[in-house]
Amino acid sequence: MQSTSLRVLKGYLWFIAAFHLVVGLAVNVSPGMTRSIAAAYGATVDWTPQFVYILHPLGAFMIALGLMAVAAARDPHRYEWVVLGFVALFTIRALHRLIFGGVLASAFSIAPSRNMLNMVLFFVLAILLFGLWRASRPRVNASVR
Repeated sequence: MQSTSLRVLKGYLWFIAAFHLVVGLAVNVSPGMTRSIAAAYGATVDWTPQFVYILHPLGAFMIALGLMAVAAARDPHRYEWVVLGFVALFTIRALHRLIFGGVLASAFSIAPSRNMLNMVLFFVLAILLFGLWRASRPRVNASVR
């Protein structure tokens, strides 16, 4: 029987998979959805052909991440490095917000308060995923040797 933490971890990984797949597909096939995603991030974007094109490889990476999250959602213990990879990704995304906040503000008109909120969100995503991963790991009985 699965522990509660493993069930929650799997559900969270399915959410991560769905999010990355939907965003990745939207960025590659739906300009309207891409604009909605940018608005949800609080970004003001100059939709030049060059900028739109550079989003397509980003969307491809999102699709690949979504597929990796599907594997991890099915068997988090077998694909624990994928789980830890997402912990690293969310942490790096939070640090980007911290380190490059000025660039985000000037390039995309993202308010500093919004940027900090997004940074906290990414840190929470990372901490939650790491905590669920740790809590769901099988315990090894040290007295059995």
